[in-house]
Amino acid sequence: MKLTFRLCHVFVLSLLLTTISHYAHARAAAPVDTGWVGMGPTQAPASPNDPYYYKLVQVNGSASRYATVIELAVSGDANFYDQQGTYQIRVDKFDGTPGRFDGLEIRCVSGNPAAATFYVYNDALWLKSNYKWGLIAYRTLAQFHASPIVAAPYAQTTTTPVGFLATTSINGLKCDFDNNRFYPLPYQDIQGNLSVPGNIGAGVVPNYALHVLSHGNTNKAAAYLWGENYGTAIGTLNATAANYAFAVLNNAKADGSSAPGGGKPLLYVRGDGNVGIGTSVPQAKLAVKGDIFAQRIKVTQTGWADFVFHPEYKLPGLLEVERFVKEHRHLPEIPSQKEIEQNGQDVGDMNKKLLQKIEELTLYLIEMKKENEDLRKRMEAVEKKQDSNQ
Repeated sequence: MKLTFRLCHVFVLSLLLTTISHYAHARAAAPVDTGWVGMGPTQAPASPNDPYYYKLVQVNGSASRYATVIELAVSGDANFYDQQGTYQIRVDKFDGTPGRFDGLEIRCVSGNPAAATFYVYNDALWLKSNYKWGLIAYRTLAQFHASPIVAAPYAQTTTTPVGFLATTSINGLKCDFDNNRFYPLPYQDIQGNLSVPGNIGAGVVPNYALHVLSHGNTNKAAAYLWGENYGTAIGTLNATAANYAFAVLNNAKADGSSAPGGGKPLLYVRGDGNVGIGTSVPQAKLAVKGDIFAQRIKVTQTGWADFVFHPEYKLPGLLEVERFVKEHRHLPEIPSQKEIEQNGQDVGDMNKKLLQKIEELTLYLIEMKKENEDLRKRMEAVEKKQDSNQ
């Protein structure tokens, strides 16, 4: 009987301790909202009113675990609608990661994304307002473990941070400290224009309809738009003058290598602004390998062939033209077949030359008409003279 009572007592005590443990854990993991906490003014009070830099978060304990969401309000001069920005910052760290974060994200949720500049370290985040005469404040929206918030006065200084891993004053940023990679987020300016430095996906990864690649911190980027067979564009295309800022490819493999026969070049925009359709080596502002169908083409032209009708223009003699044609097998000032095959033809310039020949031909016909009229009159005079002598 005593043994049974003791076993029951142990069971109840164990259940009570387990309940208390779970309750304590739940209390520690519960989200919190600290309300708004002022960090300080955007600039120093004394002239020249240099901007203040603040350290918002840091690794407060090497063994700490962080899963914290912070809302940050950066308010510049209230006289201007575009000098304010509200940001959401997420900080993550595993308690087994010593001395640094595992992840950090900065995202503008309202206002002007360019209202603040952030300086990212693997163990801290600094910031400043890009505008003066305002205040900076934060509040903790969720905190599931320890807090990475820096204690007041938040290392306030007018000295610009140095040695940071990444900085941003426009785009939001996703930071992967485990792999030392930083990914800029889409940027929407105060007029609502959207810039996307990452991927715009259509369907299942990697079947992107539009794919914009950025290569870590190398400042190299390329954009790809695929046709009917989705996949990764061939090779690494960087936005340099010799390579491509934008490419539309077909029949490429998803792993980045070329498909059998290579990727079909649909559209290329080179870094120097040259555009190729059906060709990857456009040597002009627009190069098309294939047919062009249009209802109307307008070519701007400097100068025209009306100089042929000016009194000082010397019309070549027909015998001179005949000698040239016999020797060169084409009209004077008109490119030969070999030249056209090698260099192509300038449509505007060719139209001007053809009009010049038509105008010259018109002058020849007018001259021949005058000669024929003169011969007719002479013949009529001869006939009248013969009639009078009979």
